[in-house]
Amino acid sequence: MVFRFSINYFVFFAAMATIVPYLQQILKAKGFQSHEIGFLLGIFEVTGVLGPLMVGWFADRVGKYRLILLVLTVTSGVSFFFLSYRVGFASASIILVFFGLMYRPIASLTDALASRALTDAVKQYGRARIWGSIGYVGISFFYQAWGYLDSTDSLRVIFVFSILMAILFFSSMSLPKVPGISVLPETRKKIAQGEKTNIGKVLVSIPKIFWVGIGAAFLIKLSMSGYYSFFSIYLTDVYKLKGISGVWGLGALAEIPVILWGSRYVVKYGIGRMISIAALGTVLRMVIYAAAPPFPVMLGAQLLHALSFGLLHISIIVLISQHISEKSRALAMAIFSGISYGLAGFIGSNLSGIILEYRGFSVMYLFCAAVSLSAAFLIFYFRKIFV
Repeated sequence: MVFRFSINYFVFFAAMATIVPYLQQILKAKGFQSHEIGFLLGIFEVTGVLGPLMVGWFADRVGKYRLILLVLTVTSGVSFFFLSYRVGFASASIILVFFGLMYRPIASLTDALASRALTDAVKQYGRARIWGSIGYVGISFFYQAWGYLDSTDSLRVIFVFSILMAILFFSSMSLPKVPGISVLPETRKKIAQGEKTNIGKVLVSIPKIFWVGIGAAFLIKLSMSGYYSFFSIYLTDVYKLKGISGVWGLGALAEIPVILWGSRYVVKYGIGRMISIAALGTVLRMVIYAAAPPFPVMLGAQLLHALSFGLLHISIIVLISQHISEKSRALAMAIFSGISYGLAGFIGSNLSGIILEYRGFSVMYLFCAAVSLSAAFLIFYFRKIFV
């Protein structure tokens, strides 16, 4: 079972290693300015609010996780292909909205399926999810050595992404149809009696510790928007690099030990403490980027991705596993993905793009550091609920 999910995570994150560094490059090559790129990547992120929420709720209700994953995979590959055409600002916005609505829910839906299908989700999830990091790192270093994507030809990126999504389609077909994922008998009975599922009641029943954790994750991810939206441009403009995949891959490489073994330390030392460490590590990372230090120092800052992403992500996974009922975990994962990635990405990408346009990279990354610092203060203020 873990092996099947491992393959899926490997392929999905290999595809992500194609999107994350090069989408901003594609938009820049099409002539868009920094504030326009910030908006376009922002609306791509905001689709992560509605997409995962709707898909997560729908999947919890109908139970067709694997079928939904297959549909999302196909439509993601098809919609991304339209970026190969000559597009203006409005048409690029439409394409990225549709692509985001199809692409963004795949990760949270796979996480939710894994949490229901694996016999020991807290321990086994890390073993499966680690292959996502391996896929991201492996394909990033492969791109760096290959050099095929280091050009202004967007067709190359689109071609490679389409191949990976086709592989992901067949990989998703191997995922199990878990009986527990289908609509429960008591739920069918309620629906038959005319009692409709009320998503509002589900949201109200979610404990406060979840919302505080999501709030902190939102701030950390907002601060990381300057990285996700403009780091490739930062590397080419400040350090004059042509090959960027390896630098991105180094960050992903650093997260692997945390994803693999981090859950035991989150359980041992506490969710709140680990999220605070993730926030402070992100502060340090953004400050280093703002200083534009010698290249080896900047590469060292990439290792802090272990905290900015790895520790934060595994802390939220443990939080959901410990504090959210099994029947609501897909919705909880969708909220995490939607708010902490989608909404934070939209706001952060737009703000970062505007700051970059008028004040430059240093001010932009100092702003990001301040936002992440506020996440640590949030956890400190509500520290009693994490005891």
